[in-house]
Amino acid sequence: MSGPDSAAESSRFLVLVRPFFELFGCADETIMSFFIRKCAHFTEHAIAVMLGWKTAREWFGESQKAVWITLGIWVFVPCIDESIQLLVPGRAGMFTDVLIDMSGGFTGLLVMTLLQRIRQDHRSAYY
Repeated sequence: MSGPDSAAESSRFLVLVRPFFELFGCADETIMSFFIRKCAHFTEHAIAVMLGWKTAREWFGESQKAVWITLGIWVFVPCIDESIQLLVPGRAGMFTDVLIDMSGGFTGLLVMTLLQRIRQDHRSAYY
């Protein structure tokens, strides 16, 4: 998606969340848009890792191998994503976005790992 198209997408969402920002005293659209875009990076990568983890578990079972394969793949995905943006007019590949994407991915992996442990503890409590 080109830079202007991406900004237009953020602006549509901005209309929905503007009251939330204003509640906390922020009326600057640039700051709001920046925050929305970074949260979108984080969230999309967290969800993608959760889905990737689920897929890896289907292939490799309930083992640490599924976690390590998911993590190994996800270390490179944000780098590739930001590199592609270097080729899109009006976009820029940014190292800070790689870090945000990786943070989202690691958070998604952590959530899935914790949910697995809770499920295992719950199962063992009844056996």
